[in-house]
Amino acid sequence: MDHHCHHHKERVAIIGTGWAGYALSHGLDLNKYCVIVVSPDTTSNMTPLLASVACGLFDFRIAQEPIRRKSRDIKYIKACVTHIDFEEKMLGCHPAFSHLAMTESRDREFGVHYDKVVIAPGTINNTFNIPGVAEHAYFLKTVRDAQAIRNRISEMFEMASIPAIPEDKQRQLLNVIIVGGGPTGIEMAAELTDLFQYDYTQLYPHLRDKMRVSVHTVSHKILSPYDANLQEYATQSLNRNNVWVKFDSHITNVTADTIETEEEGRIGYGLLVWATGDKSTPLVDSLDVSKSSHGMHRILTDSRLRVLRKDNTVNTDAYALGDAADIDGKSLPPTAEVALQKADYLIHQFNTFPAPDIEPGVPFRYQQRQLVTYTGRKDGVVAGKKEYSGYGAWLSWRSGDLMWTRSWRRKIMICMTWVLNWWGGRDIARN
Repeated sequence: MDHHCHHHKERVAIIGTGWAGYALSHGLDLNKYCVIVVSPDTTSNMTPLLASVACGLFDFRIAQEPIRRKSRDIKYIKACVTHIDFEEKMLGCHPAFSHLAMTESRDREFGVHYDKVVIAPGTINNTFNIPGVAEHAYFLKTVRDAQAIRNRISEMFEMASIPAIPEDKQRQLLNVIIVGGGPTGIEMAAELTDLFQYDYTQLYPHLRDKMRVSVHTVSHKILSPYDANLQEYATQSLNRNNVWVKFDSHITNVTADTIETEEEGRIGYGLLVWATGDKSTPLVDSLDVSKSSHGMHRILTDSRLRVLRKDNTVNTDAYALGDAADIDGKSLPPTAEVALQKADYLIHQFNTFPAPDIEPGVPFRYQQRQLVTYTGRKDGVVAGKKEYSGYGAWLSWRSGDLMWTRSWRRKIMICMTWVLNWWGGRDIARN
């Protein structure tokens, strides 16, 4: 089982391969620790790039970083952690393969022993129990999701181009509904309108005025992390790009080609992207630890990211970060930026101190970086040290693509892609 691990090395088990898990697995000192990563995903998804991938701006390989790398001797296990025994320091796992790949998978449950555990399983999509969402909507959490959306867009346009198809059917096929007014939903809308206005009007001139993108949100505003004036600017910018934002919209039912809302009744669509709301994973739900009471249930930690037990005492061998965790009394947003800063903090704690739980190390402090959201046609909003919008925001967003990826190979691929897109239009139309 542990042929990788020498006995003198502490075994650090990392649950999850999102921003936090991925960064940790590549930052911990392997001379000091034996690192074991348990996750159903063999790659880490660069989530801020997914909308671009879905709209064909980037090749999907750019938005993924593999966990296994030749240069890093870490142990990776493709499995879901179903429970954690904090007393015995044992993870209960079962392999994450479809039933076809693993026969009698029930018997295949296994344990992984650890000295320190880092819990970062992220979140899962929340359908708010609305009938039909799970079956008919497209999500945008992984590269696979982005590819599915990309394929669906191509399909819609080809279906709408079949001779003798009635015009109302064309309009329905080319109506994209995005649910969720957060950064993911808004950027998806922005990328889609760019795609429709710049690329598809040339490829499908007969469909020129039939495409529509609308964003539905239950809230009365979009982009809640931003100031009201930037929210207002973003809404106007989207409207200029023919994205219709429908506030206070309550969806009650979803079928294969319609949504029903309390406000407007039935609306037909060709693509429904569900980019709203996350909920905690079954693992986090099952843990007997301190959790946040309002909003989504997140594991509460102290200011050094150590898990708090139910009675608020500190478990010095368990750490939690990423969207599934929050610091008691701090309430930081579930973003990639927070996850990465916490990961960098833990890497520093683990690599510099002999035993991270004994050392009176400095607490974690979040540095508010800029928030950047793209709103289409080289426009966007930035909040943070200085608030601005427009072309400067767009440049900042585009260069942000480069910051998210830590590998030089991908940085170069992204720059080459920009040049090629600028020079010859994007690739989605051709694949």
